[in-house]
Amino acid sequence: MAALPDPTAALKGTDRETFDHMASARAHAEGRPQLGDVYIRMFNNPGVATKVGALGEHLRFHGVLPDAVRELVILRFSARQGYGYEWSHHQRPAKLAGIGQDVIDALTAGQVPDALPDASRAALEAVDAVVAKRSIPADVQQRFVDAYGNAGIVELVAVCGLYAIMGYTIAAFDIELEKGLPISPFSALARNQT
Repeated sequence: MAALPDPTAALKGTDRETFDHMASARAHAEGRPQLGDVYIRMFNNPGVATKVGALGEHLRFHGVLPDAVRELVILRFSARQGYGYEWSHHQRPAKLAGIGQDVIDALTAGQVPDALPDASRAALEAVDAVVAKRSIPADVQQRFVDAYGNAGIVELVAVCGLYAIMGYTIAAFDIELEKGLPISPFSALARNQT
């Protein structure tokens, strides 16, 4: 087990302020007053936590993509990569963005719901290309760019990159899902319950 200690008691000055800001910024979206354990453990290197946190805050709260599209991207990427922690943390934000349980279930099963608008379906197809480490097909990219511009497609890929960093961190340091969050069907916890 490669777990990292919780460094929060030792955080001082700017590092403590950054930690508190990150927790506050994410509290509404996640419905929890505390920062996710992946970020807590990342504060063993406050410089990395600060930069990753700033990117996350920008993409989640100040980006060009509408909340529903961003959450579709996160859920699709999480499901495709088998990142149960991220999938669990984004159930509430997805629902707050208006994504229904039927769509979440379809994304989790690897499907592209027909009822989604074309630009949202293009988003999912673009995520699939990113996960496969291949070029986004020109027609898929154009459908997405028509709706959200070049800034939107860059942001979609950046969201995937951010959640890859999070997924690698979670796996590398055995970060467990916090109590009270839904357990994804592809997480180790769900497999151990069956």
